[in-house]
Amino acid sequence: MTTSTAPPLDTSRYPRVAAYLDAYCSGPGAGTENEPHAAELAFSIGRARVSQEPFTVATVDGFLPDPLYQDVLRDWPQLTLNPVNVGGGSAKHVGSRHSAGLQSWKPETVDPPDTWGSLARLTRSAPLTRALFTRFADVVEENLAHPDVRNITQPGFRLWANQDQGQAEALGAHVDSLPKLLTIVLYLDLRGPTTDESPGRWGTTTYAIAPDEVETVSFSPNTGRTPAGHIYFCPNRAFIMPNCSSALHGVTGGEAGVTRRSLMWGYWLITAKS
Repeated sequence: MTTSTAPPLDTSRYPRVAAYLDAYCSGPGAGTENEPHAAELAFSIGRARVSQEPFTVATVDGFLPDPLYQDVLRDWPQLTLNPVNVGGGSAKHVGSRHSAGLQSWKPETVDPPDTWGSLARLTRSAPLTRALFTRFADVVEENLAHPDVRNITQPGFRLWANQDQGQAEALGAHVDSLPKLLTIVLYLDLRGPTTDESPGRWGTTTYAIAPDEVETVSFSPNTGRTPAGHIYFCPNRAFIMPNCSSALHGVTGGEAGVTRRSLMWGYWLITAKS
C-alpha cells in the first residue's frame, strides 16, 4: 500500500466525475461546506493507504473525530437493527447482518439534532466527497461509463449502521450495485471473546474476478474462494472502496460470541424511484 495526497480534480480528464460532483454539491452536499470536521476528514484522504490489487481499495485509520466516534458507540443501543432483506437465492448468504438505515438523503431531508444527524452531515459533506472522488477519480470515471450507470444522473447518499455476529459467515461475497459509486465502511468495534484471528475474520476480504463476471448484489459463500487480499479490522478504521464490476468482497466472520459493529455509507447515482 502507498500513501499520497490527491491533486485537484482534472476536469478535462474526468468529466463524468466533475459533473457528478457539481450535481452532488447542489444536492446531498448542499449547505455542508463548513460542517465541523469536514475539512479535517477531507484532508485525511490524502493519507489513505491504497492498494490496487485485486481492485482499488484504501484505508484511513483514526477516521472519525474521537468525540463523534465515542458518541456513536454511546448511542448505538438507541438503534433498532433488523435483518438485512436480500431477495432471491443469495439471501441465505447474507449471513447474520442486522442493519438500521440512518439516512437516505432526499431534498426534503432535515438532519435531526443528535449524534446520527451530525454523523450524516459530516459523512455526506461536500469537502469529504470532493476529496474522495478526486482521489479515486480514475476508478469512478470508468464506472460512470458502465452501461448500468451511465444513464442515471441524480446523486444520492445513504448511511447505515450494521451489526454482524455469530458462528456463521458474516456477509457473503458480492459485488455492490454499480450505481453505488463509492462506499466507506467504518469499523467501530469487536465485542466478545476475540482471538488473534479476529481482525482478519471481521475485516473485509477481497477476491480477484474479471469485470462483470459476477452479477451485482448476488451473495455467495466466502468459503471455497481464494482470497486475493485482506483488510484487517481496526477500531475507527475507514475501509474505502470506489466501486467497479470486479469489486468482489465479503466478510468471513464466523466466531461464536463475537459481534462486529460498523457504519457504512455510500455515494450513489439514483433513479427517481430509488
